[in-house]
This record gives sequence, C-alpha cells and structure tokens, in this order.
Amino acid sequence: MALIFVVILTYSCGKDYGSSSKESKFLVGCYGDKTTGLAEGLYTMQNAKPGPSFEMITKYHPWAFSLEYMDYNNGRIAFSVDRPQLLEGESGIAYMDESNLKTVKMVPIPSAPKDYYYAVSSERPAVFSDGRIAYMAVLNTDNPYDDFHIGQLAIYNSKTEKIELSGDPSSFVLAQPELGSDTEGGSLGGAFTLSPDNKYIYCTIYGYGTDWGVYHVDYSFVARYTVGVPGSYERVAQTPSRISNVTSDGKYLILSSGVLERIDLTAHPYTVMKVDDYGNVFNPGQISSKSDQMFKIWRGSGMGIFDMAANPVWKFQIINGETMTVGSYKGLGHGAQYSADESLIYFTASSDYYTNYHTPLVIFSTPVMENNTKPDSITTMPVEYCTGIFLLLGR
Repeated sequence: MALIFVVILTYSCGKDYGSSSKESKFLVGCYGDKTTGLAEGLYTMQNAKPGPSFEMITKYHPWAFSLEYMDYNNGRIAFSVDRPQLLEGESGIAYMDESNLKTVKMVPIPSAPKDYYYAVSSERPAVFSDGRIAYMAVLNTDNPYDDFHIGQLAIYNSKTEKIELSGDPSSFVLAQPELGSDTEGGSLGGAFTLSPDNKYIYCTIYGYGTDWGVYHVDYSFVARYTVGVPGSYERVAQTPSRISNVTSDGKYLILSSGVLERIDLTAHPYTVMKVDDYGNVFNPGQISSKSDQMFKIWRGSGMGIFDMAANPVWKFQIINGETMTVGSYKGLGHGAQYSADESLIYFTASSDYYTNYHTPLVIFSTPVMENNTKPDSITTMPVEYCTGIFLLLGR
C-alpha cells in the first residue's frame, strides 16, 4: 500500500499540479486503512507539489460518504451522519464552520411531551445563509401499536440555541380536496429544500390513516412553509415526486423522481411540467447562484448543463468521457462543483469506473464550454480517499 501511495502522489496528467486554479482546498472522505492506521472519516485535502496533503477533521461522515447528505452555505457545513456512528442521544445532524472545521457539533433533538419522543430524520439538512440549520424531526408516541406521528421541520439557531418547529401539518392535509374517508392526519417526510432568499422551505407532506388496522399513506403534496410562521403550509402541488432544489432566482422548483420536473412558482395555479426523461440529482455546488443553470455528471458518460428556464431544459454536454484525450479517464463521479465565480467546474474521473473506483481519482477542472476534450488536471487523490465526498471549500 505504501508503494502505491508514493506513486500516485507523484503522478501527473501532463500539467503542473495547481495550474488550473488557486481554489484547491477540498473536504473529502476517507475509507481508512487498518494496515497503515489511516482513520476513517472526513479530511481536508490541500493541493500542493508533488501531490495533495490531507488533514483529519472528524470521524463522522455522511451516510455512504455521499454529497447527497451534505449542505454548504456561507462557510457552514451540515450533514446527516452515517447512523451506525452515532452515540445515544446524538441527533445525527452534524455541523461545523469552515473557519474551524475540527469543532464538529450536533444539532439538538427537540424536547417532547411526556410519553412522546422525537426522532431526527436522516434526510439532508439545509443551511441558511445566517448559519441556521433546518432538519426533519418526527414526534412519535411511546406506544408501539399507535401509528401517530408528526413529522415537522426543526430550524436550529446555534447563536440562541433555540429551535423553531414548523408545526403539525394535519390541518393542512385534512383541508385538501383529496381527503380520504379514513385519513387520520398528516406528516412531513422526504427531501426538502430552502429558497434562495431563505424565506421559505419547500417540503413534502403526506396524509395517512388506517384501514382495518393496516397503516397506509393516502397522498403526498409539495408544500411551502414560511420560515418563522409555524403552521403556515401552502399547497404547491399534489405529487409523489421528490423535491430536489430551487433555482437561484427562486422561480423554479425542481423535482426528481423517475423523471426531472419543474414547477414555475411565479405562475399560479402551479403545474408540474416534465422536462427530462431522467431523474437527475443536483448536489450542493452543482446549482448556479448566478443563473437558472445547473449541471449533472454521468458515471461513465460525461457532464452536461441544464437551464431550467429554457425549452428544452437540456443545453449541451461539457465533458464526454469517451472523447476525453487525457489518459483513460472515462468514468466521472464522486461529486463536482462550480468554482466560486462559476467560471470553472471541478470534477473527478477514474480509469476503472466499471469496478467501482478501485484506483486513484484524478481531479480536473473545465470551463463551462461545449465538448471540452482536454480538461486541466489538478492533482490525484489516493484510492483511500475516493469516496463520494468531494466538496470544494471557499465558495
């Protein structure tokens, strides 16, 4: 293992390390290595010659080392911790600040009435620009035979140490025309996303009940919660589709569940429109803060730009793995993100994506252009760090 480590640190793709950008500090995951004592967890990776340097941050990491469980806003990072790592009483939503990454804290679990308890969901949290953190908390009864539960949004302010709860959505559910004869109440569940102005959270609310003692979900809604006004749920659409994100101008809500859909939030009544045949997922850093654009990476295929305000939404392909002329790096993956000024996109590529990235990953950068066949190489990550976590800091 040591010999391989030296080789990959001195490997070059034909261009000096760091030649593409000064923004070269990333938060990465590490699977660890028992033979060398390398610990599992999150590390910072600093680009340098002859290769990157790594510093341990915390043993905690998101489930499956995936960016899908992390959010990053204005210097604060929050993520849903891989549940087997948790100690009793920990909420599972960790956060830290870029200025002090090693101080990792957990948001609190809300206090529950007697004979009830709150369970914190593993859904990705949302970070406000002022550092508040939104997460899902479900109120349950101690009675294992009672299906009562109230999923709510919890918004934690670390400065005041107070929690805002969004309130029981049952009255919202029971007021909808789709009300079933045996619908008992409502709950929040699934993904949610914060509007760019931080005034609203778009969330999923469902109605549930029992039929001859059998629990069932009746229907699901996309709703808008007004931050700071508990109980203020506004209907957006009746759909089972999963919430993805909102465009930077707050105009389009993006849904992803089997197919890619958008809702124009400026056109009432709201309608769900299919815009692509694939259920694309857009992680933090892949959503432009300056336009309605975002990009997606395809493992083994490439990278492309979507413009949610355009018809069609699909714009063009930036990287085609089959036409890249740099080595044999056809397999893209493990996260990608815009640079701070959005002139570049950083991404990783492997030569063995058919066998689940068992070799080092090369980090590349590319301008936002059509059909770039020779992206700039930045550095190479050792295989132990080739997880799903690859988050550019300093944005």
